Amino acid sequence: MNVVSLFLKAPILGAVKTRLAKSMGDEGALMTYCELVEFLLKRIPEAKVHVHYTPDALSKMEDWLGPNYLYRLQKGGGLGDRLIHSMQWEFEAGCEKLIFLGGDCPFVDQARLDEAFAALDKNDVVIGPAIDGGYYLIGIKQSRPELFNGIDWGTESVCETTLSICEREGLSVALLKVESDVDDLESWEKAKTFMRSTSSS
Repeated sequence: MNVVSLFLKAPILGAVKTRLAKSMGDEGALMTYCELVEFLLKRIPEAKVHVHYTPDALSKMEDWLGPNYLYRLQKGGGLGDRLIHSMQWEFEAGCEKLIFLGGDCPFVDQARLDEAFAALDKNDVVIGPAIDGGYYLIGIKQSRPELFNGIDWGTESVCETTLSICEREGLSVALLKVESDVDDLESWEKAKTFMRSTSSS
């Protein structure tokens, strides 16, 4: 079973896209975040998506995205702990290939996911690098907690550090196309142009 673990925040005013909110306010950041996630979900219709969310606001998630997804509350302190917990749960539940995906990269589509899952046939790890030095996607086919330990999350070294861990552990890696996720006004303007052109074509 191939699973996409979509890591999301509940749509709570003031709690999402805080860097973007500095430019467009909390309400604008919340509307932008919701639009990004909804756009992404429409582009991956064939994926088996499990929504791993935080904080504990299940009713808000179901009101937003509907009742048809499997929802799991993220557990753990930092992002690394939460990714490890979700990863372990997914593999214990029968997942064979797992992709972690955030909700803020609208350039991902079903073809990109298919490419990522296929890459795991011949590689231990697949990574979609982000322009800012992080990654918008990471995929594995067995539990690899070492990939999420010792990472300085939110910095430009995330992808580089992850690749170094893979090298240290002897893990083979496939790299996908570099993309931009949305963290600030400039990246949102780029994403918005793409989203509008895609929706109108």
